[in-house]
Amino acid sequence: MKQENTISQRVKQRRTEIGLTQSEVAELAGITQQSFQQIEAGETKRPRHLLEIAQALKCSAGWLMFGNEPKSAA
Repeated sequence: MKQENTISQRVKQRRTEIGLTQSEVAELAGITQQSFQQIEAGETKRPRHLLEIAQALKCSAGWLMFGNEPKSAA
């Protein structure tokens, strides 16, 4: 699979890989669906709840933020 360049692209890629909706990820991360949608749309460059989103997406926060670490959460 191709490497995504932005946090919004990586968030969306990972969400679709694991088969969750925006609402499901938002609920797991403890944020609103609207906030999550803004992250995926690229309107939020530095999400305040990055660790929670990474946990919901079962991946590392470093990979979500920078794309240069292993994707899987250790």
